[in-house]
Amino acid sequence: MLLGGPPCQGHSNLNNHTRRNDPKNALYLYMVRAARVFAPSAVIIENVPAILHDTFNGSNVVEIARVELKALGYEVHDQVIPLVDLGVAQRRKRHVLLATKKPTDSPATVLEGLIAEPTPVRDLRWAIKDLETASGVGWDTPPKASPANSERMQYLVDSGNHDLPNELRPVCHQGLHSYVSMYGRLKWDEPAQTITSGFGSIGQGRYMHPGQKRALTAHEAARIQGFPDYFRFGEVQKRSDLATMIGNAVPPQLSERIILALHGW
Repeated sequence: MLLGGPPCQGHSNLNNHTRRNDPKNALYLYMVRAARVFAPSAVIIENVPAILHDTFNGSNVVEIARVELKALGYEVHDQVIPLVDLGVAQRRKRHVLLATKKPTDSPATVLEGLIAEPTPVRDLRWAIKDLETASGVGWDTPPKASPANSERMQYLVDSGNHDLPNELRPVCHQGLHSYVSMYGRLKWDEPAQTITSGFGSIGQGRYMHPGQKRALTAHEAARIQGFPDYFRFGEVQKRSDLATMIGNAVPPQLSERIILALHGW
């Protein structure tokens, strides 16, 4: 089995610089080259849903991969999977291209089966309630907020609101905008928004803890990403590096469910 997630920054809607025309977009097709070399019985390529709009040399990269893999004898199907349907406490979606060879189940059967009987929605309370009081040690250390963001979080706590009004946002974030979640507070009874490497700052998204005047810890973000507590992130020491590893990860439930389905378990 060949599993890969080419860099998503060139496809992400959060990228305002090289989106749709990023040299890294071509790396998606390196998965096809790897399939040609290793000839696995199954190929899984995951990415952000926006990959469906990106091109390489004038053609859509997903369509190129689909055609090339079919030429190698694979049956191919791709689909956007809401990970909340797989039991992840997060409203994250991923595009998955699955290519298989007999006698493996058809890729359409596998991917469509993932969401045919979705797992009951798991909210933030299920994921991190037991971590509510951060210990202040290691990856349970609360991130430090600027004085301005501390005031914004205090307002949300005092008012009971989850969205910050425009007049309390930085001037550059005021007026007409679609970034309602920026500087927002999470809700216990709902899944989190997509976790990125900016989870330690409320200025990066709706990352304020539901009940505490702080942003999420690395431990909480890892839980929301679906990592069990026994998972170890190696020798990572810097907070920024740990945030990058957690934020760039894909919840393991996605590959787990696909692989189990391919094995018929």
